[in-house]
Amino acid sequence: MKKQGIKKYLPTILIVASIVIVIGFVVYAMTRSDSTSTTATQPATAEDVAAITKGHTTGNVNAKVIVTEFGDYQCPVCGTWHPYLQNTFLPQYQDKVAFVFKNFPLTQVHKNAQISAQAAEAAGLQGKFWEMHNKLYETQTEWSEQSDPSSKFADYAGQIGINVNQFKSDLNSQKVKDIVQKDADLALKLNLQGTPTFFINGKQVTIKTGFEDLKNAVDQALAQPQ
Repeated sequence: MKKQGIKKYLPTILIVASIVIVIGFVVYAMTRSDSTSTTATQPATAEDVAAITKGHTTGNVNAKVIVTEFGDYQCPVCGTWHPYLQNTFLPQYQDKVAFVFKNFPLTQVHKNAQISAQAAEAAGLQGKFWEMHNKLYETQTEWSEQSDPSSKFADYAGQIGINVNQFKSDLNSQKVKDIVQKDADLALKLNLQGTPTFFINGKQVTIKTGFEDLKNAVDQALAQPQ
C-alpha cells in the first residue's frame, strides 16, 4: 500500500519540486541583477564630472555638494521620487546643496518620454523649466498614455504663465531636441541602466532601499571637509 501510494502521488511531488527549483532560480537571478545594477561607478574623466554637475539647477548654486538626477518624466519610479524630492529633500537641503536635473528619456519603454523632456526644455527657454518639470511629474497620469500629449503640454504652458505660441514653436524644434539629446548621450556614455539615477559631485549613488540612501549619501558628503 505504501509503494502504491508513493507511485500515485509521484507526478505531483515531481511537479512541486520543479516549481520550487524554478522559483529559487528566479529569486537568485533577481538578487544578482539588483546587486549588479545598483553598483556605484566613478565617471572616468573630469569632463564627465563637469557635465554631470552642470544643467538646470535649484537650491544653493554655490554649495559644495551637487546632487544630480538623471530622470524620465514618464518613468513611474521617477514619479514616486518627485514628491519626496520636492516636498522633503529640497526644503531640507536647499541651503546646503545644489540640485541638478538631466534628461534621460527611456524611449524604448516610455512612448512619451522624449516629448515630455522636450516640453520641460521648451519651457526652460522661457525661464520656466522647474515650473514645467514639477507640472509634468505632478500630472504624469494625465498624459502618460495619450497618443500625442502636445496639446496637454500647451495647456500646462499656459498654466505656468509662458507664451503658449512660442512654447508650441519650440516644443519640436531642433534646438530643444539637441538639448535633450546632449543629456541622453551623457547618460549612455556613463552606461546608466535606468531612471532615476543620482550622482553626488559627479559620483553615482548606490540606491538599494529608497529615499534614505540618497539622504545618507548627501549627509556623508556634507560632513566631508571642503
